[in-house]
Amino acid sequence: MASPEIQSLVDELAEQLQRSVVIDDPGLGLLYSSAHFGDEDPVRIDSMLNRRTDSKVIGHVLAHGVLSWTRPGMISPSDELGLHSRVCVPVRWQGELVALIMVMDSDGSLTTAETRRISDVADRVAPLLVTELKPADQPGEQLVLGLVSSDPTLRRQALGELSQSGSALVAEHVTAIRLLVGSGEGEASSAHVTVALRSALALPGPTGSTLHLAAVTAPGGVVIIGGRRAMTHGAAQNHAQRMIARVDDLSSGRFRAYAGIGPAVTGIDRAHESAELAGLAVAAAEVGVVDVAAQWEDLGPYGPLMRIPPHQRGAGSLPSEVRRLLEVDRDGALLETLRVFLDVAGAASAASAALQIHRTTLYYRLSRVEELLGVDLSDGRTRLTLHLGIALLDSAPGHRQT
Repeated sequence: MASPEIQSLVDELAEQLQRSVVIDDPGLGLLYSSAHFGDEDPVRIDSMLNRRTDSKVIGHVLAHGVLSWTRPGMISPSDELGLHSRVCVPVRWQGELVALIMVMDSDGSLTTAETRRISDVADRVAPLLVTELKPADQPGEQLVLGLVSSDPTLRRQALGELSQSGSALVAEHVTAIRLLVGSGEGEASSAHVTVALRSALALPGPTGSTLHLAAVTAPGGVVIIGGRRAMTHGAAQNHAQRMIARVDDLSSGRFRAYAGIGPAVTGIDRAHESAELAGLAVAAAEVGVVDVAAQWEDLGPYGPLMRIPPHQRGAGSLPSEVRRLLEVDRDGALLETLRVFLDVAGAASAASAALQIHRTTLYYRLSRVEELLGVDLSDGRTRLTLHLGIALLDSAPGHRQT
C-alpha cells in the first residue's frame, strides 16, 4: 500500500523544483510519481499511462550502472527511446539499494543545491520504503533451488514445503528452463544481471500453466513451469525465446542470454531431472553448437558430450586423428569439409551442395584428409572416431564452428 508520507515528500520536492519526480524500485518499476510540470518526455508519459517502463528503456538506464551508484548521477538522453536526461539519486538503507529517485533535467539546469535537496529526500524516504517494500522472495527461491538440487535431502525438504502450500496438486507435469548470462559488448554489474534475470524469469508462463516457480543464481536462473498437461515443444521454445528477448532488452548490449529447456516430466518430485537436462542444454547453447534457446531433445550427440566437464573437453581429449588434422589444416577448409561430409552420412551430392563446391573439389579434399591422417574414410570405425572427435571439438569452451 502506498505511503501518504512518501507521496507527500515526492509532491513537495516536485513543487519546490518545479520538475517531475518519480521513485522507482531497483528494477525501475514505478512506485511513486508527482504531477507533471511540462517537462515530461514520451518515456514518462508511457510509464504513467501503462504503469510500466519499456524494457529497452530500463536497459538504457541500468547500463549507466545506477544499481551501484552511491551518489547522484545523470542519465543520458536517447532520441531513439524518447528519453530526456534525468538526474538519478540512489535511495539506500544501511548500504543496500532500496529505490531510485528520478528528476527530469532535460536542459541540465539542476543546481548543486537542488541536487542536495533530492538527496535529503532520498535519506528521508529510505527507512519508509524499507518497511513498505517486501524483500525478494528468498525463502521461495531457496525452495526452487531445493527442488532442482542433486541432493535428495534438500529435494525432500522442498517438496514438503511445497505440498503444504497446495501448489504441487495443480502441477501434474513440469518443465524446467534454465537461463544463463554470458558476456556481451561491455561490462555489467552483477546487480544489473540479476535485475534482468528476475524480470525474464517472472514472465507469465504459457497458456494453461498453473505453477510458476523461479530462482536466480547469477549469472543464471531456473524456472519450473507446471500444469495439468505437459508443455509442448513449441510452447517451451516460445517461452524461452521470450525470456532471452527480455534479458537482451534489459542488457543494453552488455551481456547476452542463453536458454536450455529440459524435457517435460510427470510430477513436481521429478523437476530436478528436467532441470539437470536443461542445464546441459543451456551449456550447449553457450558454446554455440545449438541455437541460443536449446531443447534437450534436440541436442543429439552433444547431449552426452555436455556431461563431460568443460575443462575435459579441450584439445587434449580429442582423438589423435582430429588433433593431427587441426595441426595441418591452417584455414579450416578440410575440417569443415569433413564435418559436413560426416553430417550427411557420406552422401557426396548432399555434402558438395551444402559446402557449395564442385563434387570434384569435395573428393580432392577428402583424399587429402585420408592422405594427411593415414586413414580410410570408407571405414565405419574411422568415421565414428572422426565424427565424435569433431563434435567434442565443437563442444569445447571458447571454440566456435567455422
